[in-house]
Amino acid sequence: MDRTLLKGLDIFERVIGADGPVQIADLARETGLPKSNIHRTLSTLVAAGYVLHDPVERRYSASLKVALLGQSVTTRTRYREALVPHLEDLARRTDETASFALPSGAGIVVIANALPVRSLAAILPENQTFAPQDTAFGCALAAEAPSHPAHGAYGLITDHPQRHTFEIALPLSLDANPALGAIGLVGPASRYTDDRLAPLLDALAQLRARAFSGDTPGAGKPEHAA
Repeated sequence: MDRTLLKGLDIFERVIGADGPVQIADLARETGLPKSNIHRTLSTLVAAGYVLHDPVERRYSASLKVALLGQSVTTRTRYREALVPHLEDLARRTDETASFALPSGAGIVVIANALPVRSLAAILPENQTFAPQDTAFGCALAAEAPSHPAHGAYGLITDHPQRHTFEIALPLSLDANPALGAIGLVGPASRYTDDRLAPLLDALAQLRARAFSGDTPGAGKPEHAA
């Protein structure tokens, strides 16, 4: 166990949880740690952008970066809980892995997967950052994404050169608002054929519509394309 790290996290948590900006003397009194150790930890947190320092008042407070990180975690959890039942239903209908991905910095992160029950699955690992152009999810969110006559922008990879997967994705958005992320299907490349594109896009579009309508998953026709 890294005790130095634990002490630093304790200091960080106390700064975040304080009612207002704190001084080193306050933290030393609460933790029993030497002021020099606390100053070193706070200086590191300031340099990393997690803590703000007022040199006049000699006080420290949490930065906006901390608030944004917390908001990101909350947002991911909320979306995941809301979409997992729909993803499970989609996986059952299509016999492929159904996934939801969010933009994260300059990349794309899958935050939820639902595996098919009756077939061999391919999957993009959750909480791993991918380059946007390396996934159909990122391609679906790109400005230059191809457009389907019925469903608008979509992303398609028929055979990923390293993963040997096919991936189909649609942006998840409400009306004309910017996309929250992308929903998609992932499977072994050997199972993709051109005649599956339309029915799989239809299935994704149905999920997209239900996700914002409050409908219970399960109302729709299964698509078991070969």
